[in-house]
Amino acid sequence: MIVKLAMAEPLKKLVSCVILDLDGTLLNTDGIVIDVLRVVLVKYGKQWDGRGAHRIVGKTPLEAAAAIVEDYGLPCTTNEFNSEITPMFFEQCCNIKALQVPTG
Repeated sequence: MIVKLAMAEPLKKLVSCVILDLDGTLLNTDGIVIDVLRVVLVKYGKQWDGRGAHRIVGKTPLEAAAAIVEDYGLPCTTNEFNSEITPMFFEQCCNIKALQVPTG
């Protein structure tokens, strides 16, 4: 899988490492998740209301998809729902913002 990242200017030095932040520790992915869920749930005649949000935090994509399908009574399988939302998450990767680290 290749993810395109928008860059304002070309790299000025060789990249020596890459940090993959998959749990939201460094990057604020919550907004992206909520945006995608709002769009997808509308297709099913539902509205994201945050119910069960605690059930998807820190879960694998399939576990989170299963919780959403169950909580909202969606007429699809977990795998179908996951297949629908995964491309939408990848499209939003360029919109992820870094978390603000407190100073002092």
